[in-house]
Amino acid sequence: MLRPYDFENPLLVSAEILLGTLDAAAELGIDISEPLKSNNIDLSVLENPKGFLAYHQLVQFLEQVANDSACPLFGFYVAKFQPPMQFGLMTQLTKLCSTVGESLEKGLKYSQIYNQESQWVQDKDTGFVFMKRRHRVVFPGVQIQLHLLAISLMIKAAGEVMGSQLKLNAIYFSHSRPDDSDIMSRYFNAPIYYDHEFDGFAFPEFLLNRPLTMAYSNTNLELMAIVESHMQGLLDEHLLPQSLSQRIYQQIKLNLGTNTCNVVSIAQLMGLHPRALQRSLKKQKVSFRALLSQARLEVAVHYLSSSNIQLGDLSDILGYQNVSAFSRAFKHSTGLSPESWKKTVIPTQIKSISRWKTC
Repeated sequence: MLRPYDFENPLLVSAEILLGTLDAAAELGIDISEPLKSNNIDLSVLENPKGFLAYHQLVQFLEQVANDSACPLFGFYVAKFQPPMQFGLMTQLTKLCSTVGESLEKGLKYSQIYNQESQWVQDKDTGFVFMKRRHRVVFPGVQIQLHLLAISLMIKAAGEVMGSQLKLNAIYFSHSRPDDSDIMSRYFNAPIYYDHEFDGFAFPEFLLNRPLTMAYSNTNLELMAIVESHMQGLLDEHLLPQSLSQRIYQQIKLNLGTNTCNVVSIAQLMGLHPRALQRSLKKQKVSFRALLSQARLEVAVHYLSSSNIQLGDLSDILGYQNVSAFSRAFKHSTGLSPESWKKTVIPTQIKSISRWKTC
């Protein structure tokens, strides 16, 4: 059941969704300083997006820019200039899927962990797949620009997964046809229908069976199972009531590998000032930095002991800038490099288990 949007306790969205805004404004030759000021968004958020924005800030900012500059496709232009988004574990999950259909299935299942405002659903009919964006809250305002941005980003994400295989049959919007709508149609090489019952797009169903990897190995299958078990654990935790420290720890694990895994962003998600969050943790004799290190170590041990994951991929999952930074941190916590840990600790664990089984 849809719930009303609460302006006093707003939903939060990653500031990364506004990446590309400055490039779009530059191409269009428009000034966005007044919409930024009116919606209490600092220019630095667009230059180096970290943390979160209130959902209504995002919606109202996009709508104000579009109205003030007479640019009815502003949301599309922002998406056009936006680089591929990095979602930590979700990125790894996509890379390991064998087919387009599997990638969509996994992505839709776990996306609810990250998105409170909307969800994507997949319908099949007469040989086509319809990707539909559904709201999870009732927002009392116009959201045309966000629809343009969200649909365009999802199409770009599908293009990242499928490459040249993606052939759109149509794009759909629930709002009326804007001026200059042909620009978007030409960009995506697909017809666009307005005043439709849903916002989304369609492509041929046979594409679901198209492979995403040239050689799908047993190693990938094993790693896929491990990554998915990790995601399922996060989803299960997400649905359970938790103490404040448990919720903070879970948010750290959820946001590993993204720009939102920091004390300021996590505090925003918890509805706290960063200092209040740190004071709460201090009362429990723990710090945010300690929880971050603990989460990284927990996840690292899980993957190192269960798979042959490349250290570069694991570094990305954990949110380190490179393998060297990960190796230094891991050695600081365990006294061993990741490679040495796998060679010495895991064989010892296996021998211990073997001896226990023979007793």
